[in-house]
Amino acid sequence: MDPRRRLLLRVCSLLLLATSCARAPAFRPAGAEDARRALDAWQSALERADSLSGVKLLYDARLSEGLLKFPGTLAVDARPDHLEATLTGPFGSPLAHYESGVLEGKGLRPIPLDAEELRAVLAGVWRATPDVAGRRGDEFLMRFPGTQPVEAVLDAAQGRLESIHIPRPEADLVATYDGERSPWPEKITLEDRRTGRRVQLTLVSKEPADSAAPSP
Repeated sequence: MDPRRRLLLRVCSLLLLATSCARAPAFRPAGAEDARRALDAWQSALERADSLSGVKLLYDARLSEGLLKFPGTLAVDARPDHLEATLTGPFGSPLAHYESGVLEGKGLRPIPLDAEELRAVLAGVWRATPDVAGRRGDEFLMRFPGTQPVEAVLDAAQGRLESIHIPRPEADLVATYDGERSPWPEKITLEDRRTGRRVQLTLVSKEPADSAAPSP
């Protein structure tokens, strides 16, 4: 065999091996004990989220779409019955404002999440009763049935979500989490798989919100 052909075949074999090794193993069916463990961990995550009172959150935001990338800041006023958020550009110019489930911003597509859903994503939970669909080590696949089903990956050892998949007619959203929990997740990446648009959020600071309701 020609040495160059042999070398090419070897390189292809190594690439295939690396790809198969990098791919995460599939979830296997979860038994009754597995399901109890996952649901206990999920309940703990919900209780932490339920303990969160009104808070103001400030994020460093990195937005990208294809080759276009730019930095910004996301300020969130999150209360149990209200959520609003303002996205500003690198020089403080307002780009978008979200309130009562409505996103206002020139040239921006609507966010297909209502205020309660967006607050849940920022808190690293989802407000529905899950089914335990599978297990992979300490990770559990949680499925939230409904008219618009949602899937999440739960780390039972840490008692927190690693990711949430939210398919909608307007977008195919995936939120992934990293870093510390205070209990708000430190790092959130929200991506629309259909368009490739991505927002990477890093929590910079937080402070209690005023007890008074926001002015209309």
